[in-house]
Amino acid sequence: METALIAFSSSTTANRLRKLAVSEGLSNVTLLQTPKSISHNGCTYSVKCSLHILPTLLDLADAYNIKHGNVYREVVDTAGRKFYQKL
Repeated sequence: METALIAFSSSTTANRLRKLAVSEGLSNVTLLQTPKSISHNGCTYSVKCSLHILPTLLDLADAYNIKHGNVYREVVDTAGRKFYQKL
């Protein structure tokens, strides 16, 4: 499954989107600390979701005026290392 991360400056904002996603019936939306390789402003949080529901999740954020940072595709190579591609 291909996954994506939506970065936020606070856990509160990220969790707000995650809760809205759950209430809308979107599954496998989780909150996590943003990986250091893409966290440019220190301690940030991300919402992780499957790539196919990313557009719906971004529309939900826009509808509720939830401001977010960059969006990334998570790529896992054959050795299991994770890389992030900015979308």
